[in-house]
Amino acid sequence: MAGKNYSHQLDAKNRMRIPAKLREELGAGYSITVGSGGCLYVYSAEQMKEVKASLNKVNAYRESQLKAARFILYNTWEAEEDKQGRILLPENLRKYAKIEKNLIVFKGPNCVEIWSEEVWDKYFEDVDYDQLADAMDILNGNV
Repeated sequence: MAGKNYSHQLDAKNRMRIPAKLREELGAGYSITVGSGGCLYVYSAEQMKEVKASLNKVNAYRESQLKAARFILYNTWEAEEDKQGRILLPENLRKYAKIEKNLIVFKGPNCVEIWSEEVWDKYFEDVDYDQLADAMDILNGNV
């Protein structure tokens, strides 16, 4: 079920919890990587396998494809939960997503997303409803 979001905070050691319901959906061995819009994507092991398979198809002579694949792979972190169910958010991912303290964990359309609360709020400041309607028309085949 997409659309549910949870507010959380990083602790003093830059750890956070993925909500239990979302952890259940992710299963064991999930990974965190860079996402679009300034968020982080959290993929189950199966989803990450699919992402890596698609990255294996890059044309090694297309620098933009290669750069994107390298960036994603370099910034992928296999999450390891401690006994309290917390995971460390590494510095490179915190920096990319501008996460300092407050964050939003969101069940997005394709995966779990982690957002800085400030980036999340800014992302939705200026929604263009005509663009939103156009995007929905495309998704629904009404173009």
